[in-house]
Amino acid sequence: MLKMFIKGKYYYHVFQHRHNELLQQDCLCNDLKVRLKVKATYHNSKAVELSSIM
Repeated sequence: MLKMFIKGKYYYHVFQHRHNELLQQDCLCNDLKVRLKVKATYHNSKAVELSSIM
């Protein structure tokens, strides 16, 4: 059961990382690009952290 929960969290962070990356590519405002990059980096680091647990 715990393994499924960790897998769900992993896929959530992967989805959020990809979503923020796509938003960042289409964004025109530099300030918003920086904020989206920070969010994408956070979700990527969480996904990497969870992949090492699985």
